[in-house]
This record gives sequence, C-alpha cells and structure tokens, in this order.
Amino acid sequence: MIDLLMKHVVLRLHGLVKGFYMLKTKDSSSALPKKMRINELDMLRGFFIFVIIIDHLQRWPSPLTYLTGEGRLWVSAAEGFFVISGLLIGYIRGYKGLKLSLKEITKKLLTRALTLYFWSIIITFVAVFLIQTFHGNPELVPILPEATGLTYIWQVISQQYIFDWIYFLRLYWMMLLATPLAIIAFRRGKWWLVPIVSILVYVVSFTFGEPEAALQWQVLFFIPATIGFHFEKIIRYLKSHRTRKDIIVDIMIAIGIVVMTLSYFWVLGWDFVENNSYLSIDTYISTRAWLDPIFSNDPMAVGRITLALFIVGSWLALFHWLRQPLEKYFGWLLIPLGMFSLTAYCVQAILLLFFQFLIPVSNNWLINLLIGLSAVLFVRFLITERHIHRILPQ
Repeated sequence: MIDLLMKHVVLRLHGLVKGFYMLKTKDSSSALPKKMRINELDMLRGFFIFVIIIDHLQRWPSPLTYLTGEGRLWVSAAEGFFVISGLLIGYIRGYKGLKLSLKEITKKLLTRALTLYFWSIIITFVAVFLIQTFHGNPELVPILPEATGLTYIWQVISQQYIFDWIYFLRLYWMMLLATPLAIIAFRRGKWWLVPIVSILVYVVSFTFGEPEAALQWQVLFFIPATIGFHFEKIIRYLKSHRTRKDIIVDIMIAIGIVVMTLSYFWVLGWDFVENNSYLSIDTYISTRAWLDPIFSNDPMAVGRITLALFIVGSWLALFHWLRQPLEKYFGWLLIPLGMFSLTAYCVQAILLLFFQFLIPVSNNWLINLLIGLSAVLFVRFLITERHIHRILPQ
C-alpha cells in the first residue's frame, strides 16, 4: 500500500507544480486579488497546515518530529494558524474593507461563519461514520462521542461535540460572528477597544467552572486582527526605517529560535536526559512540573498566548528573511496550502482517516516520513481539484 501511495505521489509531483500556476490564472476569481496577497503570510499559513497534517497523523518516530514537535510544544501550529487567520481578517475585512459598507462586510462575515458552521457539522458526521464503519488503527483517530442517536445529533448541531481534526472550524465561525463588532470599533477610530475587550473576555472566561475554549482562543484572533487593521501602516514604517527594521527582524528571529529550542528540549528531551548526566531526571521532572502549566492550552494560559503571538511574529520575520529561497524551492507546496488553507484543513480531516485505516503502524522512521510527506502531497493535490476547490470553503 505504501509503495502504491508513493508511486502515485511521484507521478503527480510534476503535475502539482504545473497545476498550481495554472490554478492561479484559471481560478483567480476564487482567490484574493494579487495585490492583496502577501506571500510570506501565505507560505507561513501553508507551513502551519503542513505541520497540522503531520501532527494529526501521529506517525512517530519520524525526522518530522524536529519540524513539528509532534504538536506538544509550548506553542503549536494550531495557535499559529489562528493568529494568521485573525491577522488576515483584520487586514482584508477591516482595513481593505473600508471601501465597502458595514452592511456588506457584515453580510460577508456572517455568510462565511454560517458556511463554516455547516461544514463543521457535515465533516463531523462523515468522519464519525467512517471511523465507526472501518475501525482501522483506532489509537490514531480522534475519540468518538459517547452519546448516540438524537442526543449525538444535537451535540454536533449545538457544537458540544465536533470532530477533533476540524476543531478550528468551530472556533473560527464563532470569531467571525463577533468580528462585525470589531469592524465597527476600527471604523470609529476606537481600535484600542478591541484588544481591551478581548483580554477582559479572556479573564471572565475563568469565572466559569469549565472555561469555554472560544472565549480564550479569541485573544489569539482579535489582537492579531487589530494588528492586521494597522498592517500596512506598520509595513510602511518598517520600510522607511530599514536599519531599525533589520534589527527588529534579526532580534525576533534570534529570540524565536532560542525559545523554540528550549521548548523542544523541555517537552521532547526525555531521551536526552536519560542518556546524559548533565541534568538529573528529578530536576527535569520538577522543572517540567512548573513549566508545563505556564504554557498550558487547556485552559489556555497567559504564557502560551503571549508566546504564540511572539512566535508567530518571529516565524513571519524568518519567512520574510528567507522569502526568495522559500518561494523558489517550497512555494509550489506552501503557497497553495496557505491560499486555500481552509480547503486543505477540511480535506485533511477525511483524507487522513483513510491513511490511518489502510496503512499499518510502523516504528520505521523512513516509512513514517514517507507516509507523512505522502499525506501532505495528497492534500496539496486535492485542494486544486476543480470540484473539491469549488465545494469546500477556501
């Protein structure tokens, strides 16, 4: 099965690269106008989709561990994806949308929210049905709901249960429902109200016995949305102060690398500690005991939110610094994944199930590497297929 998958991928590789550039010309109406695209943002969002796919597969050991952190680091690709989405909403619907009426912008946002809501329901029903039908590698797929019958249907419709691999859709459509309020504040010159209210909502969420995730994740959406609204102003300032810009970019990249290295060590360094005498196991465990809550994602800790905002900024600085080689060697993969990130996110939730059903678990790092890369390439291929591209949200 693995050989067949890899053979198909190799045969498609040339077509994928050629197909992407054809897609940009043929289906340009479905994407943003060229002048509104920022390749660094597209590539970064595409990278986050890449990481999400690999982490959902859970095929370890693999060299990809050193790229994704297995989704267990102090900051994950999920937060990064959410931050970039908020940034783009603030830029496109907030700043670029100033030429449109508030009514028109609100209609677009609410229509988008309703679309994502319905797709979260559809994909959840389909995914749960497939898991219950095929029962393949159950340890590698999300936990099924305990409820059955009408109770299960109601839990999905009310979003009390959603298939874990598309949990972002639940958060995103809720953010879009509240975005018109942020747009009003932006247009009235009271943009500072958005981050203040966002932080207050986050604080209030802890008064509930079980905090609602959306009330906490929204900080990672509306603070970046505020930045997105001022994005062009920030870019103009940096361009007019090139020396200062270079210093800021270098510092952010350096700090980001140091922080991520520390995160890799303290989260994934157990084997190193066991095989070296530089740090005792007791010290490692006790340090993890106070570090882990600082960067918890359930509930979403202040440390994780702060670090997520900074790390995404440092990754964006890195992608800006490496833009030309990234575009040259990886643009064919990352740019379409970023441009059609929601399509890719929806596709992977179903496609990966068949990878889990059909491909046995392996402890061979090379096999796991090939499985992960094959999954990403299949998603990349599917999101530019005309019918899928037109049906699923982009």
